[in-house]
Amino acid sequence: MKKFIAILTFLTLFPNAAKAFCIEPSFYSTTPSPPFTKPSVPYCVSSGNGCDEWEINSYIDDVNSYIRDLQYYVDEATSLANKAINYAEEASAYAECEANEVRNQHE
Repeated sequence: MKKFIAILTFLTLFPNAAKAFCIEPSFYSTTPSPPFTKPSVPYCVSSGNGCDEWEINSYIDDVNSYIRDLQYYVDEATSLANKAINYAEEASAYAECEANEVRNQHE
């Protein structure tokens, strides 16, 4: 409680102190890697001779794995986009803070 009162007193006595320090944003991220290649339909499907059950099951497993990889890619790309949006907002706030600081220096 004493710290809160001290901070409040400081900001009351020096109102420009709260605005005097602008924090430059930083951004680092890597782009997600797209999924590997799309699974190929087994030859037995197009040949007209029919497929063994294991071939169909293997293909279904490959498709499900590919879909999981795609979903992971979407999640990672969305996360990167959100980080970029946050950075843009922080950069805008930083630029405004710097401009206000320069303006206040000349008042």
